[in-house]
Amino acid sequence: MLAVVGFHEGASELSGGFLGVDVFFVLSGFLITDLLVSQYGRLGRLGLKDFWSRRARRLLPALALMLTVVTAAATVIEPGQRASLRLALLAAVTYTSNWYQILHHVSYFASLGLFTAPPPLDHLWSLAIEEQFYLIWPLLLWLLILRLNGRRARVTATLILAAMSALAMALEYSPGDPSLVYYGTDTHASALLIGAALALAFPLATVASLPAAQVRRLDAAGVIGLVLLAWAAGHFSGNDRAVYPAGLILAAVGAAGLVAAAAGTGVIAAMTGLAPLRWVGIRSYGIYLWHWPVIALAGAIAGPRPTSVWLWLLEAGVTITLACTSWRFVETPILRDGFLATCNRWRLLVDEGLRPVGARRRVAPMVVAAATLTAVAVASYGIARPPGSAAPEGLLRQVAEGQRISAASQATAVAQPTGLGPPMAGSSASPTPASSAPALSAPALSAPALSAPALACRTGAAQPPEVSGRQVTAIGDSVMVASAMALDAALPGVYINAQVGRAMVNGLTVIQGLAARGELRRFVVVGLGTNGPVSAAQIRQLRRLIGPDRDLILVNTYGPMPWESSVNRVLDAAARHAAHVSLADWHAAIAGHTGLLWPDGIHPQPSGAKVYARIVLAAIAAELPHAPPPVCDRPVTGPR
Repeated sequence: MLAVVGFHEGASELSGGFLGVDVFFVLSGFLITDLLVSQYGRLGRLGLKDFWSRRARRLLPALALMLTVVTAAATVIEPGQRASLRLALLAAVTYTSNWYQILHHVSYFASLGLFTAPPPLDHLWSLAIEEQFYLIWPLLLWLLILRLNGRRARVTATLILAAMSALAMALEYSPGDPSLVYYGTDTHASALLIGAALALAFPLATVASLPAAQVRRLDAAGVIGLVLLAWAAGHFSGNDRAVYPAGLILAAVGAAGLVAAAAGTGVIAAMTGLAPLRWVGIRSYGIYLWHWPVIALAGAIAGPRPTSVWLWLLEAGVTITLACTSWRFVETPILRDGFLATCNRWRLLVDEGLRPVGARRRVAPMVVAAATLTAVAVASYGIARPPGSAAPEGLLRQVAEGQRISAASQATAVAQPTGLGPPMAGSSASPTPASSAPALSAPALSAPALSAPALACRTGAAQPPEVSGRQVTAIGDSVMVASAMALDAALPGVYINAQVGRAMVNGLTVIQGLAARGELRRFVVVGLGTNGPVSAAQIRQLRRLIGPDRDLILVNTYGPMPWESSVNRVLDAAARHAAHVSLADWHAAIAGHTGLLWPDGIHPQPSGAKVYARIVLAAIAAELPHAPPPVCDRPVTGPR
């Protein structure tokens, strides 16, 4: 739990904290399978109706409370986001959030690297996978019990299913943002099935009665599993190719060792049975439900800036308070007395609330809890933003938008087409298909906007001079990743090396390596401004690296980043005063057509990617020796 929350908070030491979800998957698969098998052993049947009823009673009330409160909070903060939350809410209540996020290209990893608040319900993809497992696995388990005799055969069959899921992930994975295979129930079921196989091999009743020698072996397995998980949480990142599926399988195996040891009677079991850990474990479902919306809404209030340790601590306090309130007043009563009896008691409390003394004593804790949460929320706002400042316009609308840049547009590296020289290590043989994202309705751009390096300038010729992509090297960040397919179409043969999260300092290292190997081409296109400031000294270093015989095309930036204006001023000054440097004014081209961007306000949709490619093409063409000088209605300037 701590690893997942730390990862979502952006802790750099927990770059692999997302693997904590797979620990939950293993534990869920283990407990659910053990429950079903033990019931079959006692009653001769699985009792699916009772099983699903208990699952609903455990999961649905807390989820309903969270959805109600989060929707109300988002509506009060910005009423305009109600419509955009509608589909996400529908997916949440039907436990199909993972498929909703796949179909709407919601990137799990990309939004975590930006100083923009993610949609508040994005974390429900994992609960959707678990609930789908709860529906499907009991039926498959029933078939395994009926068709296969013996524990070994059932364990083997379950492990084969886990291997098939891992194989599906490996086959469907493509270089870039792995959200497609990470969200899929079919591709991400291996951890759940490994937990199920563990329960079939070592049922709780068996593990609890093992002799001392085997208990020591379980403890050793638990220690090894804990070490593996700690190493993976600090070593892997969401864009590592090795994670899909090898890293996930490694985490699941480590989690299986830890779960097996915790189920026994040894040292690991005693440690996990300590009162503080038990307290957190009981409320872990509520903590997971609430932590992401708290982070998302706090981020929306704080604006596009790194958060502080104090804000993290405050978010943790709000999350735990909400989870405890849910457990005390909603989950526990329903688990103990049932839904109808609890609802009747709530109704009586409301009726008695108008009466003196007695009822007030019972209602008082709820009033105090509500007042505390309100005070903490107000304090959060005060810590997150300086006094007198207002939340940036449109940020909260971005929080509620259910869509993010498409999975295809978030590739970690895009290499040159086959046959055009040596690609960078780890790159693929073809550009990432950014155009695979669904085309959304967007306003058409005028011809000048598409064919000029900026809205203010046009070349004197009817058509720009022909440019060969074989002359062009392009180095960029996730905006260029999203535009890779359009760049390749506009400049066939172009070499593209783009990566999500890349800043100028990282790009200089890549360019230095290409220059050292003699792999830089005549025109060097650099689009690096989304992920951090750019200095004049870095531009001078960039010019030195590419040498005097090459032309440099600088693509400026657009988005809600606090450094946007300063980056664009530096790039504009370089294009004005340095020889063989041109500006591809992406900011001017897209500022009036933001409907061509994904809801994060940064990355272009396929139609916007074509604009990006055209302004790059025109900027390159303007540097050709036979290109006519540009005719400008006004000087081309970046945003101020």
